[in-house]
Amino acid sequence: MSDGTAKGPAAEAARLIGEATLGQRQATAEALDTPKRTPARVLDMMRHALTRAEDIIHQVLDLVPPPQPIACGANCPWCCHVRLTASPPEVLLVLDHIEKKFDDQQKAALKRKVANVDAFTRARDGDARAKMRLPCPLLKDGSCSVHHVRPLSCRAVVSVDVAACRRSYESRMQEPVPQHEMQLNAANGVGYGLHAGLVDAGFGVEDVEMNAALAIGLDEPDIAKRWLAGEPVFEPATLVIPEPQE
Repeated sequence: MSDGTAKGPAAEAARLIGEATLGQRQATAEALDTPKRTPARVLDMMRHALTRAEDIIHQVLDLVPPPQPIACGANCPWCCHVRLTASPPEVLLVLDHIEKKFDDQQKAALKRKVANVDAFTRARDGDARAKMRLPCPLLKDGSCSVHHVRPLSCRAVVSVDVAACRRSYESRMQEPVPQHEMQLNAANGVGYGLHAGLVDAGFGVEDVEMNAALAIGLDEPDIAKRWLAGEPVFEPATLVIPEPQE
């Protein structure tokens, strides 16, 4: 006699994702608790969040493998030409990585690239960005220069067909790309927990556009302190002006 409880690999994967979501919500809220919140604490929380995401992705892929091997890898930048959003803690971790790992020449070059792209993309919606096909400024020789700390959105989207990715790029993101839903759900589950914890701690839930947020942060060395103090420092990176309909 069945107890009505769903069983099987997919159900177990869903259970694990749910646990990861709740765990990340609690971890985020604790890191941003008013008496304790510091830039270092937020960055540490975000590093653990990315580790949590990678762990849960590997667990669910073991339970529900993709129909074909995941084709993503180095020198495969086809998906890195779209509008990318991330939470402020994710942006702060990328900025911290740039500050610590890039030399002065690399920082100056990246700042110029970010500013150049920002001049064309600020406030543009996803459809406009797809048509423009401008590469993410964090790409270097076809690979992500901040891969270790890339946002959850980047970790969520994977493809099992490189040829489809190229066709999508060539069609200005109109052609579909076969993805693996379980990896999408796993990374997004940690992302949902991150956002819920931000709300629990009294912060907004709206994501910021990555390039605009980098442009802001690269010009402001105290961006983390100001954001923690409640200043709307990333608000310009939340603006979206829809493209007019033809």
